[in-house]
Amino acid sequence: MVLDGGFTLLGMVEVATPAGPLLGTTAQIASRRVHAYRGIPFATAARFGAPVRVTSWTETRNATEFGPAAPQPVGGPLDGLVPGAFRGVTREHGCLTLNIWTQATPSRPGARAAESRPVLVWFPGGAFTVGAASQPVYDGAQFCAEQDVVLVTCNYRLGALGFLDARSIGGVANCGLRDAIAALEWVRDNIAAFGGDPERVTVFGESAGGGIVLHLCASPSAIRLFRGAIAQSGATFNTLDEERAEWVRDALVAEIGSHDAEGVLLDVEVAELIRAQSASAMALLPTVGMMPFHPMIDGDVLPRAPLAALAAGSAAGVPLMIGTTTDEMRLFLDLSGPPPPRDKLCSRVARYVTVDASRAKQIVATYEAELGTNDANEVWAAVFTDVEMQLPAAALRDAHRSHGPTYSYLFGWPAADPRLGACHGIDIPFTFGNFVDGWSEFVGADDAAHRLGRALRDAWTAFATSGDPGWPVAPSTMRFDRNAAVVDDPLRARLASLAPQ
Repeated sequence: MVLDGGFTLLGMVEVATPAGPLLGTTAQIASRRVHAYRGIPFATAARFGAPVRVTSWTETRNATEFGPAAPQPVGGPLDGLVPGAFRGVTREHGCLTLNIWTQATPSRPGARAAESRPVLVWFPGGAFTVGAASQPVYDGAQFCAEQDVVLVTCNYRLGALGFLDARSIGGVANCGLRDAIAALEWVRDNIAAFGGDPERVTVFGESAGGGIVLHLCASPSAIRLFRGAIAQSGATFNTLDEERAEWVRDALVAEIGSHDAEGVLLDVEVAELIRAQSASAMALLPTVGMMPFHPMIDGDVLPRAPLAALAAGSAAGVPLMIGTTTDEMRLFLDLSGPPPPRDKLCSRVARYVTVDASRAKQIVATYEAELGTNDANEVWAAVFTDVEMQLPAAALRDAHRSHGPTYSYLFGWPAADPRLGACHGIDIPFTFGNFVDGWSEFVGADDAAHRLGRALRDAWTAFATSGDPGWPVAPSTMRFDRNAAVVDDPLRARLASLAPQ
């Protein structure tokens, strides 16, 4: 692991927790000692069942290695778009683990809140189908050493195993979201032993991890488990209703080659389930969209989608930060070809935004003026990004603003490949300070990149400590760029041009 300030493994450390003793490792990072406890089981679960909390053990548990990740596909359309794809061990049963980094001296349970640190709990992304808390870019040592927070990273079940509506076969819906809640319950009950303050827990995550955060904000089962929330590039309108969730289940069963949902889903080998999951996702693209295995409204753990829930005050009093990168969807576009003629761009925008030709021309003209270019590829990339990511982010911020402090940011550091811009996922290594596994080359890391990462982590820590990241509430927006600065509602004209009339 290459970290700012160097890294020296010093040896082992043991901590007594309410759940039982844990054996971790101690490392020297710059002048600070960081204790790490990895692979801690927080729950177990049968296939499609609700997680059952792991509350205790008697023998000292080895917490020196990461636990296995949730089963997931290898390859596919998302693989290799950004560096550091997960390639480790997966296991259906035994994947529900979390990892903790802290500077606190190991002590007995029950540390006083006045001596405790703010806690940040990370949920990794990956379109709800891939990824793991053990990926090196999510290592919490640098963040912990620099900011003196308690940093937690969590696994949750993915794909069909995590987000299939299994109620018709005796299971539950939203297994992955329930896993996240179980992890937060474990943190609430045990984090004081690691020097963390259970009253100052902030949840954060990127992409699907940011989606987990927003669905936690909408869940009555979760909202008392954290004090603040940061959603990095996770705002969408993709929450499933019961009808679309049924389509997903039926497509998965059909791909496996059976009409007996209960028999096939409960008994099929996990490798075949993952294969069928990937195949059915492609078939569902025209009807359900890009992420068919996704949190759903189940009337239980998720009574409403995040937009409606936040508007109704589901997270009243909770400081909420929702932000994006400036060029989110360029990661998924091939912009290497010549730009199409303007009339074809206008026709594409009309179909995509579902407006008439006259309105589409107005939208294109607005974007040309805002971007300072008439390059059709540039305009299309911005429109695509705004519809998929910026409009949901703005709507969710607006829904929460009357119920609690609401903050906005834009992350603008561009990739080394100029065609990508500040694309989806590019903020991840800056968040943790880990430019590893090819991330340094991908972002063109230099001294300015390290300074920007430090500025972001300073803001995240301030938010976790006080609920205020250090800039005014939305629509004021912190733009994290080579020269970070607060700007006033920078996307107002673009988003207004897309609004229904």
